[in-house]
Amino acid sequence: MNKIHVIMVLLTLSILIGCDQMGSQNKSTQLSSGATKEAMILGVYHFDNPGMDTYNLEIDDYFTKQRQTEIREVVDLLAQYKPNKIFVEFLPSQQVKIDSLFTLYANNGLSLKDINGGQNEVYQLGFRLAKKLGIKDILAVDHSGAYLAPYADFIADTLSIKQYQEYNADYKQQMEKRQKNFTQNTVMENLIHLNDWQQILNNHNYYNNVAIIVKDTSNVLFSYKEVEQEIDGLPYQMRSYDFNNIGVELATEWYKRNLFIYRNIIEQTDENDRILIIFGSGHLKHLKQFLDDNPEFSIVDSNNFLNNGK
Repeated sequence: MNKIHVIMVLLTLSILIGCDQMGSQNKSTQLSSGATKEAMILGVYHFDNPGMDTYNLEIDDYFTKQRQTEIREVVDLLAQYKPNKIFVEFLPSQQVKIDSLFTLYANNGLSLKDINGGQNEVYQLGFRLAKKLGIKDILAVDHSGAYLAPYADFIADTLSIKQYQEYNADYKQQMEKRQKNFTQNTVMENLIHLNDWQQILNNHNYYNNVAIIVKDTSNVLFSYKEVEQEIDGLPYQMRSYDFNNIGVELATEWYKRNLFIYRNIIEQTDENDRILIIFGSGHLKHLKQFLDDNPEFSIVDSNNFLNNGK
């Protein structure tokens, strides 16, 4: 083979390889922009105040005529999104219970007042919306996680970690203000506030920039264990965690819990689904990130619908 033939062969190969690479790039672009599922995440506060958060709002009676009118207004706004599945903050082990209660409720055999804890947002928003739209799937996708905040609080207080203590003091003041506002505002106004992006970032700041600084550099927790069996009412069963880096452990456990929730969601989402996820607002940052990073999903802002009620 002479030099001209060699050059021609090499040029042909280069063109073919280039075309193949362009085809691969185009295919990749198509995949990344070819979302076949829609997801809207509604961050909520707990209507029944179960006392499971670090700071808990004292919620008034949501079965009053005024609050019920406000809740129906929110349901009507969410209905404009027209989801076909609703995912809620109950554990998968509670799915049979949800199915049974919703079947009775949808067939007018049960009122929300008849349900133990019927003030909960899963019932007040999820059940009402599903009945209104004829949705059959109300899916429990929560996941339990280790609750390490009391240990971080204890270490930060014992070692006088100033940044953490200042954050907690400031956050307590914010929650007192929120308590007043949430009592005076409508349910729609409260939800719009919680689903504002800046508020989502403010909420996430605790994990991202505050909790991670806490370290048990003086071994105080292990010393404390010798005289007490629990901390803030929680049994001390956490020796497997690295308490010298308890803040990182805390942030990691929260991230991991939300990863499990995300996994539970995508396992029960099919092509062309329009899903609504109703979860505590603290979960919003991670869940939005996970879904936004998934090319199969297009994310819809819940405030685009809630603001229609203003």
